[in-house]
Amino acid sequence: MPTLTWAELGLRSRLIRTWNSEMKNYDYTVNLRKEIFKYLFKTIWFLLVLLYFIVFVGESYGQEAVSSEFSEMNEHGLESRTATREPDFFVSGTPFQWTGFYFGVGFRKVGLKVANDVIISDSDSEANGIGVNLGYFWEEQVVEFERQNSIIEHTNSLNYEGKSGQRLEVIQNNFWYSQYPKISRNFYLHYGIGVQFTKTRFAATGSDESYVNEIALGVETGASYFVSSNLLLYYRFSLGQHVPFLTTSGSSPFLKQSQLHTIYLNSYFPL
Repeated sequence: MPTLTWAELGLRSRLIRTWNSEMKNYDYTVNLRKEIFKYLFKTIWFLLVLLYFIVFVGESYGQEAVSSEFSEMNEHGLESRTATREPDFFVSGTPFQWTGFYFGVGFRKVGLKVANDVIISDSDSEANGIGVNLGYFWEEQVVEFERQNSIIEHTNSLNYEGKSGQRLEVIQNNFWYSQYPKISRNFYLHYGIGVQFTKTRFAATGSDESYVNEIALGVETGASYFVSSNLLLYYRFSLGQHVPFLTTSGSSPFLKQSQLHTIYLNSYFPL
């Protein structure tokens, strides 16, 4: 039998210790996996049992409760009583919100751009007149006639076609077509286009012949709210721009642009 040196004996000893350590780790890993598997198996079994009780026992209880309620409904159904009809205004989609006429008055802030690119503005609703409107509303659409009368005074004298003055009188007859997308039961947005027939002159200058008649294209947007079944409140911003090719005369326009912020208070009549 060959004789081992001290170095060989030390190496063999380290190999044996390493092998024993690896075997212990392996046994520990195997035991750990077994414990984890047992725990998962018990957990899954518990969840299955719990699910059984929830589904079948709960279903049985629900059927008994429904049967009891149904019996009570039959008993109450045999009793005579008078039902109170809910007001039409609180029923969603009732006719008054879809078809009807409205008219009213509006208070405004007016801004005008006149000849020589002079800009005039006035926020005094009593000083510059009021607006009136008449519209027909159906299926989130509106056709409307609007009349705006404005008398605005400028700090400096204005000149147009040999005439001058500081106060302007403007009459606008507007025809609008608007879309009214519904946001909630009583609240709507609106936006649309229109044609504006304008009459402009220096205030207190005589007969109707002193008016300058012009045509403008307009856009409008805003929001509307049905306060009640017969009361409509809405805000409108409208912009009218003079269109040169619609002018019959060769003179420069008197009213080039108009901007109006209007709050209307309207009476609504459903059909």
